[in-house]
Amino acid sequence: MAEFENPYAQANPFVRAHFDCLNCGGKLWEYAIQDRMVCEDCRELFDSSEIFDESIAHE
Repeated sequence: MAEFENPYAQANPFVRAHFDCLNCGGKLWEYAIQDRMVCEDCRELFDSSEIFDESIAHE
């Protein structure tokens, strides 16, 4: 069997989102694999769709 190196195995699965927490205003980090976001301050967990819908409502 051929060996290969998976470049994603060492990558950080969290990406800093461009949204603020709905509860405390802290910065959100997106975990795209689960389609969720987590706040770096209060650790609240949100569905990404909830954050997107809320950001559209405030534009």
